[in-house]
Amino acid sequence: MHLGTLARIAVIDDDESGRGDLMDELREYDFDPLAIIGPFGRDVDRLISEIERHNPDFVICDHKLQPRGLASFYGLEVVKRLINARRPAMLLTMFQSSDRLALREARYAVPVIMGRDAFQPTAVRDYANVCIREIAHDPVDERKPHRVLLRIDYVDPSSSSNQFEAIIPSWSPDHAVAIPETCIDPNIIRRIASGTYLLGEVNIGARSEDDLFFRNINEIAAPAQSNAFP
Repeated sequence: MHLGTLARIAVIDDDESGRGDLMDELREYDFDPLAIIGPFGRDVDRLISEIERHNPDFVICDHKLQPRGLASFYGLEVVKRLINARRPAMLLTMFQSSDRLALREARYAVPVIMGRDAFQPTAVRDYANVCIREIAHDPVDERKPHRVLLRIDYVDPSSSSNQFEAIIPSWSPDHAVAIPETCIDPNIIRRIASGTYLLGEVNIGARSEDDLFFRNINEIAAPAQSNAFP
């Protein structure tokens, strides 16, 4: 799809009022929104099929679809499936603390996750462009992974799974970020302690913490490498 043809936008939101407001905003900027309503229960395949039947140019999906019964799964799963099928789609969320690790775990696979308050209908073409470029394996600078050092700042072994916080010196030298355990190679987890340096891929061009993704954290850095950073 070329950006010049971006017109028809599918909107998936269990909140009828919020969905209507979003569609009205899109119409103001000459987009043609359509609502995917459901209900779909546990059947994410049926929701994907409904989207494909309408063949939209772009999809905007809310993260929490359960409160008013549109679906029992999360929008995150829908957007991941759409991107994997090479269909441009973005996720809207409130970035609640209970969701942050799950969103970060999937962040590499989801090009655009936007807070509802930050969403701008004037930027829809930009959101779509980020998705289209990533689907074409040409990510924008903010989404390019770089193999960098991470310094573990905190480990909490008291929970059912280890909780890690790390500083990425090449992104921000004094800001610790929570990292899902699933982003770290299980073969090195037991060797990690506060102060350990790791090597992994991070999109250090990200503008905010919520835009960061982590993958291939699979190596403990040698002393010569770690001594090069504060």
